[in-house]
Amino acid sequence: MKTKISRIGSMLLGAALFMFTSCIDEDYKNIIKQGDPLIGVSSLGTAQMGQQTTFNVNCTDKKGERLSTLKAELLFTSETVDATTIRTKEAGDYSVTLNVPYLQYIPNGEAIVRLTLQNVTTSTTIIEVPLTVERPHLSNLQFITADSTVYQMTEEADYLYTTTIHTSESAFKGYFMTQDGEWSFGSNGTEIALGQKGSIDFQTNNAGDVVVSFNTCDYSYGPNEEITIQPLNFTEAENIITRQLEQGREYTIGGIVSSEWFIDNDFFELNDAGNYVFLGVDGIYTLTAYSKYQFLQVYSGTASEPATLQPDGSGAIWVIGGNGINKPFLTSSNNNGWWTGTEWDQPMAQVKDKVYQLTLTVGKQLSASDVNFKFFGQPNWGTEFKGDGSDYSLVCDHDVFGVGDGNGHDNGNIYLKEGATLNEGDVYIFTINLTGGTKNAPLTITKGAGEGVQTVTLADKEPQAMTLKKGMTVQFEGIVGSNWYVDPDFFKANGDGTYTFLCINGQYAIKAYADYEYVQVYPINDEGKPATMQADGTGSIWIIGSDCVNKPLLTSANNKSWWTDPDWDQCMAPIAKGVYRITLTVGQQLAATGINFKFFGQPTWGIEFNGQGGDYHLDSDNDWFRVNAADSDNGNIFLKDGAVLNDGDTFVFTIDLTAGVANGVLTVEKK
Repeated sequence: MKTKISRIGSMLLGAALFMFTSCIDEDYKNIIKQGDPLIGVSSLGTAQMGQQTTFNVNCTDKKGERLSTLKAELLFTSETVDATTIRTKEAGDYSVTLNVPYLQYIPNGEAIVRLTLQNVTTSTTIIEVPLTVERPHLSNLQFITADSTVYQMTEEADYLYTTTIHTSESAFKGYFMTQDGEWSFGSNGTEIALGQKGSIDFQTNNAGDVVVSFNTCDYSYGPNEEITIQPLNFTEAENIITRQLEQGREYTIGGIVSSEWFIDNDFFELNDAGNYVFLGVDGIYTLTAYSKYQFLQVYSGTASEPATLQPDGSGAIWVIGGNGINKPFLTSSNNNGWWTGTEWDQPMAQVKDKVYQLTLTVGKQLSASDVNFKFFGQPNWGTEFKGDGSDYSLVCDHDVFGVGDGNGHDNGNIYLKEGATLNEGDVYIFTINLTGGTKNAPLTITKGAGEGVQTVTLADKEPQAMTLKKGMTVQFEGIVGSNWYVDPDFFKANGDGTYTFLCINGQYAIKAYADYEYVQVYPINDEGKPATMQADGTGSIWIIGSDCVNKPLLTSANNKSWWTDPDWDQCMAPIAKGVYRITLTVGQQLAATGINFKFFGQPTWGIEFNGQGGDYHLDSDNDWFRVNAADSDNGNIFLKDGAVLNDGDTFVFTIDLTAGVANGVLTVEKK
């Protein structure tokens, strides 16, 4: 009997396997659509954005075929914004829940719920049911400032909420959230987003009672005014700002950062108005306010991804070194010799395309004796500049500093040359120019404007390149005597042997002429050559003319009629951006008769200012001098008919190009 059962069992098992295989072929390989799925649903009514909508769907098949799935989709203008699929084994009622998203810009209106019912033979029925969707009105929306002050908001119009705050700042921060915390609108780092509490930046030109607004439909907010002077405000909680900064633009720096702090002077320069002018090229920068060091650091890139040096010379250069170099000060607790990272290393400012600058004051950021640092392509180990002519290398010709090449000094390390001395308070500006590539790139080092009285030592006819700042005080040593003519348009004599610089901040050459007892000053470019007139009105303006005009005196041997060269020509002083001045005394630097000279954009032939037409044009309305507008000698300065110049009369010539180089105005005042 056991054997028969066993045989019968085997036969039954074989038959079952055969039938199962046949079933698979029948149901899934050679399937035939049958049946007629039916969907029953009532009106869906109204749903709010940001909420769920739930409704019942009756699912059957008219011909009794077994059901498979019900798919429900929510469509905003034919785009699926949420979907769910339900297994429908049996005919009957099924509960469907869909999320109604809260989306920016979407108005109140009619959405579509698309229902797709499918049976086991893949026959389907699709219906679309309208669903009214509305944006909720938030009765308890609040504005929360960066210091956690809460202001209740009122809905003035559909979805436009306002409140009034009192602030003394032109810039402030905050976000929006309902009192119950269910809804919040804040910055996600790049834009305003639902569910975020990141601070949004607000700007206004009128501090005081300020209306703050937010539209929960389009996420527009205010005040968001364009202001000429951009604010940069820091708090202890938000001490890092990443922002697009523009070269030459003015910024205010406030919050926890005060005027007592060290604000990196390679990136920002304080102007006469008390604002900070950005010196770097346009780009994304990270600014970090370190309270423990009282230091505002600036570097290119983001906090998580600082900019790095690229093969074409763009990007960034950093300094890593021993304890003899550090910002803000050698004595600051972030001075950890040869540590790597943005908190410890010194970023250079890219002041022009692929031109990088680092300014150090001896005794403050640079040791007078312990000089040992190196230039890198990142705030870490990696790309480094050497002195051996490799792909990333520097060449430097300087009396005080050298670049090691592995012979006596570490390869690429900056060192103090034997016998050289650094004096407390001296400022040195290190500039790396990568416009010609990263191999054998020139490292130039110039003396800058330091605090107190700066000593300038001059030799005969050897121009001293310096960074000069308006108001700085200098004293001359070397061949310069107390009775010399120091160009009074650039320097004011103080009566104690010192001189105060009168012009805008920048790079200048100071040149002494023993033959004439004359100290000449003129703006220079990065290569140390005389600056030239630029299309925006910056650069320099020079006088070339007959022997009617000359500094230091008409009788000096450098009075060469119409000769072209800085030795012979007269440079105007840049007293403001696009504004130039020269002062001439009749009988000393200006003749009483035979006036014939012209204004040029360089100390040689090239750009010249004309009296009629041309890209560089001057108009003038004064009692003594005229700008010739005839075809011949176009732009030459002549004495007006009937005008008389008397010995000792002093005239101040000012050229204003702020309206453009084609709309220059020459004014002449008699002192």
